[in-house]
Amino acid sequence: MSSLDDAFLNRLTSRFLRGLLSTNAGRAHLLNQVADAEATDEGAIFERLLKYVDDPKLRQMISRHNEDEQRHASLLRGCLARTGIAPSPVPSNLRLLDRIDDKCGFLMQQPVRNARDVMEAYLVLLVIEERALNQFGQFIPAFEAVDPQTAEVFRSIARDEERHLLYCHAISRRYAPDHDVWEERLHHFRKIESQAFAETTRANMTHTFALGLHPANALERFGWRTLQALAASTGQGPRTRFWGTSDSPRFTEVATA
Repeated sequence: MSSLDDAFLNRLTSRFLRGLLSTNAGRAHLLNQVADAEATDEGAIFERLLKYVDDPKLRQMISRHNEDEQRHASLLRGCLARTGIAPSPVPSNLRLLDRIDDKCGFLMQQPVRNARDVMEAYLVLLVIEERALNQFGQFIPAFEAVDPQTAEVFRSIARDEERHLLYCHAISRRYAPDHDVWEERLHHFRKIESQAFAETTRANMTHTFALGLHPANALERFGWRTLQALAASTGQGPRTRFWGTSDSPRFTEVATA
């Protein structure tokens, strides 16, 4: 997939997002999904990692990462509550992390038995954080136009996620057998995440149209589905801005997509 394809797919996502957030029900739907992702079963893998990792500094990183994710979920639920809508639980086919875990052979549910398990668990967390930062770069300007308070919440969460990305690099590298293995597995998990993101995006579009959460008319919906079908022919969704890099990041601000 070329960078032009990625740019096109990112523009497509941003345009769909603006339409979704133009309605209160659409905003509630998205906030429900993101809050669910922040409060998902990542906590269980953090607990398993803590049983294996004995370095005090790394243990502190893991514990803080876990605490941050739970705090983020609470902040986002507060934003959701302000919509006045109590949405239903997020369907399993709209849960990105479930798709990623499935494609990874349920790695996030496996016991942590050795150094390679630590590396792989934190590489999966790394690609999840990369996608979160990529998405927040789209969420922030889109929410700024309709709900600046929620946009500010996403900004504060994004600053934490940048720090989490540093944790993921530090811990996964610390437990990797060598750099080549680390880099190969990072590329492997980035491909899996991209495929899972593409599938979840298509499922989410179908869901929002079926429930009338997006204001697109029948002709526009046909156009969206056609574009999604063309995008699906690549076998993956838009790559995040982190693809092609393996250096430890040093970020000060979330870049918009």
